[in-house]
Amino acid sequence: MSDNMKFVILGAGNIGTLIGAKLAQLDDSEVLIHGRGEHAAALAVNGISVDGVECFHISPDQYHLSIQDVGINSVFDGLADYILITSKAGDVEELLKLAKRFTNNDTRIIILSNGLGHIELGSQEFGSHRVIPATTTHGVWRKNPGSIEWAGLGAINLGKDRNSPKLEQLTKLISSFQAANLKPTWSDNGSNLVWSKVLINIAINPIAAITGQKNGELLEGDMFETCTEVMLEAAKVARMEGVELDDDSQLVDNLKLVLQNTKDNKCSMLQDVRLGKTTEIKFLNRMIVNKAEKYGLATPLNQLLSELIESLSLY
Repeated sequence: MSDNMKFVILGAGNIGTLIGAKLAQLDDSEVLIHGRGEHAAALAVNGISVDGVECFHISPDQYHLSIQDVGINSVFDGLADYILITSKAGDVEELLKLAKRFTNNDTRIIILSNGLGHIELGSQEFGSHRVIPATTTHGVWRKNPGSIEWAGLGAINLGKDRNSPKLEQLTKLISSFQAANLKPTWSDNGSNLVWSKVLINIAINPIAAITGQKNGELLEGDMFETCTEVMLEAAKVARMEGVELDDDSQLVDNLKLVLQNTKDNKCSMLQDVRLGKTTEIKFLNRMIVNKAEKYGLATPLNQLLSELIESLSLY
């Protein structure tokens, strides 16, 4: 094995495929991508095609591949420098257990899945000193198995939270992300980083899924007011959890900006509902409700949205 940085991408959907493809372009990195289904099969045969922000093709011999349906590739067992979990929220717990085979005492974990609770799960499995709070704002969707559209140049946001790795410990990782044009950013407030994205997701995803609207349509009239009320209801819970958030007016401005920047986007929860797939509501609005109960807080809007999405998911 070489001294190259070794990255393992677990749960390679759209964002994981993009990150894997970009890191595979680097001369000093080796990548193992773990996926399943038709998409993983296409990655094995045809490689990765990326259009949009950048247009390029990665051949199958430029990365290692592991296919859930076939068997786990052992090439990086005990050797990974970084493991990135990029799956749907419901698969994170299973993939954290899979991650153990790739780790050594120095391996660090980055969970980019939506929702709350993932850092806690990662810390239980590996210790909080190895889990890096992170989110991403890159926009990616799948055109066909093995082919993705990099629709929006965003960032990979990394942060510090209590016992997690410090900035000076992550210089090689950040350099790799910079070289790959993945636009890393750093925050000294990792909890704010994660919660800020969750607040956006809980305000947009369930309402868009119920109404069938694109993100930009949620800016209109009473609909935006409803999104705002859902978000600010959850912000109270975050502050009870000790999270230092922006003030309410800034949170509202952030929500408006995201809706404007993604105005033509149909959120993933809407797509999941239409396809009859399990949604991430358990890790978003339902998690808000559960956390609020610890403090005796009422969160009726998040409760209602959770129940509506859960009922839709039954059909």
